[in-house]
Amino acid sequence: MAPAGSIDAARPSRRVIQRILIQIETIRVRIWRIGLVAGVVMVEITRRAFLMVAGGAGAALLTGCKVIENETPAPAGGASAASTVTAPAASLPQTPTEILITPTGSLYTQSYSSAPTVAADDWRLHVHGLVSQERTLGLDDLRAFPKVESLRTLECIGNPVGGTLIGNVRWGGCEAAALWREVGILPQATRAKFEAEDDYQTSVELKWITQPGVLMVYEMNGEPLPTEHGFPLRILMPGLYGQKMPKWIRDIEFIDYDHQGYWESRGWSDVASVQTNSIVRQPGDLDRLSAGSTPVFGVAFAGLRRITDVEVRIDDGDWTHARLLQDDSSLVWTQWSFDWAAAEGRHRIAVRATDETGFVQTTEGQSILSSAYPDGTDNIHAVVVTVA
Repeated sequence: MAPAGSIDAARPSRRVIQRILIQIETIRVRIWRIGLVAGVVMVEITRRAFLMVAGGAGAALLTGCKVIENETPAPAGGASAASTVTAPAASLPQTPTEILITPTGSLYTQSYSSAPTVAADDWRLHVHGLVSQERTLGLDDLRAFPKVESLRTLECIGNPVGGTLIGNVRWGGCEAAALWREVGILPQATRAKFEAEDDYQTSVELKWITQPGVLMVYEMNGEPLPTEHGFPLRILMPGLYGQKMPKWIRDIEFIDYDHQGYWESRGWSDVASVQTNSIVRQPGDLDRLSAGSTPVFGVAFAGLRRITDVEVRIDDGDWTHARLLQDDSSLVWTQWSFDWAAAEGRHRIAVRATDETGFVQTTEGQSILSSAYPDGTDNIHAVVVTVA
C-alpha cells in the first residue's frame, strides 16, 4: 500500500490535478509575458502538454518541492533567486564577495505529505537489519557523539532549469560513521532503507551511506531543525539530491535486497545523484535594465564533483569565462560573476558550467515545460532581459 498522502501514479488525485491546473495557468501567464516582450503570438497549452505534467513530468510540482513564500534576500548583497523585478542597473547589488548562506526561512521545503509534529522526548531512531548490534537512540544519544558543522548545498531533484529549489546551509550534527561503527554493518548488506515520521520511504546503495562525510543532522544555521526542515533528525549524504535524504527519520534498516521508495516507484531516479547545473540569479528573467555596466552573477553545483569553469554568453556571442568564488569543498555551490556592458535592446544571458570530470553543459531546454524528470537536469539556464 502506498504511504499516507501518496499520489496514484496512473491517475492523480483531484487535489493534485487542481495544483497542476494552477501551475499550467501560471505557465500560460508567463508565456503571455514573454509574448509581450518578444512580440510573438500567445501559445496555447496543448492536451499533450497537460498530460506530460499530469503524468509525472511536472518536476518540482509533482515531487512536492516548493519554496517558502516571501523568501528573504540572501546576505552579503546577494539577490533573491525568486526576484522578478529589478531596479535600474546602477542600483543592482554588486556581486557577493563571500559564500552566501541561505536563511533558514528561505530554503525550499519538500511536501510529500504534511509535516509531522514530533515530540523530542518521545522520538527514537531505530537502526537495525543486517547489523551486529541493533540500536535505538534518542536525540540526546546523538548529541553525545562529537558534534560537527558543515556548510553544504542542498538541491531538490525536481528543481527545474534555473529554479529556486536549491540552497546553501550550515548544518550541525554528528558523523554517521561513528554510529555505523557501533552497530557493525554486516558484509551481506547492500542497501540502507529509510522510513520517516510522515511514512516516507526511500533507500540507497550502501556506498552512499558509508562514504566519508555522511551527517546525522539536528541543527540548521546554528539553531535546532525547524519542523518543516526535519526536526528532530535528517540525514545528509554527499552527492545526492534531497529525494534520497529524508527528514524526520525514525528508522534505518540495512538490507540485502532492492527497495524502491515513494518517488522511485513513480519513475524518479533510484540513484538521484546531483547533475552539473548552473543558474543565473541576477538579473532575473524578463527584467528591465538600464544600459551600462551590469553585474551578472549566479551559482553552479555538481555534488561530489568540483566546478572548474563557468561561462556566460550574451545572445549568440562567444562563451566568456566568469569569475569564480569557491569554498574548499565541492559540496558547497560555486558562485560566479560576470561584468556585462549592457547595450540597449532585448538580450539573452545564458550560463554553462564545467565540472572536474570535464563534463560541460551543452543541452538547452526544448520548451517551457522542460522537466527535471526523472534524473534532475543539467540543461543550460538562460534569462531574457530588456535594456533601455
